[in-house]
Formats: sequence, structure tokens, C-alpha cells
Amino acid sequence: MIKNQHKWPLEHWHIELCSKCSLYCPRCSRQEVPEGLHNGELDLEWFEKNFSFELLQNVKKITLCGDDGDPIYAKDMIPIVSYIKKSNPKIQFVIVTNGSYKTGKWWHSLFECLNKNDHIHFSIDGWDNQSNNLYRVNSYWESIMTAVDIAGSYDVYKTWATIAFKFNENKIDDMKEIARGKKFDAFQLTLSSKFGCNYKTYPENDPLQPSSKFVSVGRFTRETDLLTNRVWHDSVSSIHQQRYNKMKSITNKVQPLCFVGNKGLYINAKGRFYPCCWTGLRYQHNKGLFDNIDYSRTLIDVLNDSEWTNLFDSFNEETCPLECKEKCSAKKFTLEHATNW
Repeated sequence: MIKNQHKWPLEHWHIELCSKCSLYCPRCSRQEVPEGLHNGELDLEWFEKNFSFELLQNVKKITLCGDDGDPIYAKDMIPIVSYIKKSNPKIQFVIVTNGSYKTGKWWHSLFECLNKNDHIHFSIDGWDNQSNNLYRVNSYWESIMTAVDIAGSYDVYKTWATIAFKFNENKIDDMKEIARGKKFDAFQLTLSSKFGCNYKTYPENDPLQPSSKFVSVGRFTRETDLLTNRVWHDSVSSIHQQRYNKMKSITNKVQPLCFVGNKGLYINAKGRFYPCCWTGLRYQHNKGLFDNIDYSRTLIDVLNDSEWTNLFDSFNEETCPLECKEKCSAKKFTLEHATNW
């Protein structure tokens, strides 16, 4: 049995396979915080050492999506997915990617590892190469469509994921129809909050900012339209709803979403563990966070480090990390907030 003295929710992991990306999206942390950017990746050897067969029997879902990078640029992505699937075929993958620059052969190899329970999100904000490059700078439409067309011949569940911007808010229906024609199962529209109307760090006349109805405040929001009669079932959602119901009666200033589990326990491209991806972001307010943890050891040893009690004890104190105070405030703790990605 795996030792888990802090009772981390081991069923869902959010892993940044690599911090590399070929794109220059202006609101990505790669562009906003270039200082300290580490272009690295996790390899198969790291997974074999840290995600043992025994640990993987406790896992139900793995989300491959980075704070800085895109998982498809990790050299060992396919061997890693294959290793995990062979260790536990019931594990469900969610993959988030821009889809650019990989070959058709590579995509066939990836999709052959996946099945109908797995889910791939293609992050596409335009309707052709020129429009997609207005935000997904340096993306390559032809290669994206190659990936999309190949995906259409496999059982993996497919979502076209768009962020609303000024340049595309009047083309959303057009993109939805392209997605339908390309055999996507769903169209997801994200309303972002990262615009000048919300943050002074962005221009007052923000060229990316859409109409107010497409702007979120605080946390982003998402709307999903089904394009086929297929429905994707999240393998861990019922677990997270049960945890929420147990936690909602607890009177804390902070209700840590890392113990609900929906966000997923986070591993960055250096192999460093964080309770969630928010605490792993490279923004200034996270600098030095969890430096008291000895990360030279295996993942299981890190998870069981007694120093994590300092974090748990801080949830009702001023020393609580800023991300925890803001993202996990008890005032925001609703079923939707706690269980929706």
C-alpha cells in the first residue's frame, strides 16, 4: 500500500510534461514572466522512478497541460502515455494542446494509445492560419488540421477549445461549424478575465479585449456546446462532489481545492510537486513557495514530507500563500467552484 500520510487525493494528477512551446501567446506566463523560464521536460525514466506500478493503481485521471509548455513537445510523451496505460489501462487522459508542428505519423502513434474514455482539447482561437496567429502566435494551421483530421478517425473524445477575444467574438459560430465538420464532439468557449478592464498590467485600450459579455471577472468561466451525441464522462467527478459535500461544513478561511482533487496534484517540467498548478506559477508572489520541501527525493517521499503541515496550518493564518487565499477562499467555496476545472 502506498504511504500517504497527508491524505493527498491521488486519483487525479495534473502534469506539465515539458515547459517547451513553439508558440508566443501574449497572455501566457512564458511571455509575461520570461525571467526564470526553464525549457525542460520529464522523460520516461523519471516516470518509471516516480510513478511506480503501485502508485498508478491509485490514479484514475491524468491531465497533461503545462503552466509554461505544451505536452506534445516532450520527446517521450508517447512512451510515457504508453507506460502509464500498460500499468493501469483504466487511467483516463485529458490532453490540452495547440496542436502545431507534429507529423501525421506522430499523431497516429499517440491516438493508438488512447481510447474513448480519453479526451483531447485542441486550443484553437481562429478559423484559419492568419486569424489563429492573432493570439496563438507562430501556430501552424496546416499541421493543426492534420492532427484534427487524424483525431477524427479515432475514438478519443475531441473538444475544440476557444478563448473569446475581440478579433474572434463575431466568428464563434463559424468556428463552431468548422469544428462540427471536423468531427469534434464538443466546442468549448472560455471567457477569460485577463484583460485591461480587470487588470492594470494590461493596456487600458486592450486590443485583445472582447465585448463585456465575453469577459469574466476573477476566475475564467467556460461554456460547452455538444456537437455530437457522444458524452464524455469524467472518471473522478463523483469523488470530488463527495469530498466537497464533506468539506463544505468545515469553517475555515481557506477551503483548499487541492483536497477536493478536481484541479489535480501538480507536477511541473522539473519534476517538482505542487498542491495545484496555481501555486506552481512563476509569478513573483509564488517565489520561494515550498522551498522548505526537499525535492531531491522520490515523489512518494516528497508527498509524505512533514513540512507540508506548515502549509495546512497556515490556511487560517496571514502566512497562507496568496494563491490559496484568493483561489480557495471559503467565500468562493461552492460546488461549481470546487468541482469544475
